[in-house]
Amino acid sequence: MPEQLILMNHDRIARTLKRLAIQIWERLDVNQELVIIGLNKRGFATAKILHIHLMAFSDKDIELFQFDVQSTGPKTTLPNCTEKYVLMVDDVIFSGKTMFNAISTLCYSNEPEKIDVLTLVDRGHRTYPILSELTGIEVPTKFGEHIEVILNADELEQVVLFKNK
Repeated sequence: MPEQLILMNHDRIARTLKRLAIQIWERLDVNQELVIIGLNKRGFATAKILHIHLMAFSDKDIELFQFDVQSTGPKTTLPNCTEKYVLMVDDVIFSGKTMFNAISTLCYSNEPEKIDVLTLVDRGHRTYPILSELTGIEVPTKFGEHIEVILNADELEQVVLFKNK
């Protein structure tokens, strides 16, 4: 049975996302339009919290979208992001494949002014050339370890490290 270690509880996740929202706000130019794209279910749950924090700073509309990277269903449509600042959000980044696929899809039909990658947890060990400059915590994992963000009714509850014994 795997050993579980709680890396972040609900309160720490909330504080971390508030800090990241401030960092995003500091990067944003006055006239820049911001589009936040949350990847899959957990990335979108992360993006929703960021969106709430950012709306507290702004009098402009900040667009929020969910993009299911592997899906071919109705949620695969991306918004018009040409000449906008795009924030791609995921809960955990490891190999970078999911983020790489999402950015590739975005850039196929859009020409964003700027793209930043934001992740709650960076596991390291990238195989795709993706850098998450906006990161909650960095936890380089070992072989056999896995990090999962636990949702409770679509709300971020915990970040858990699973270690094989």
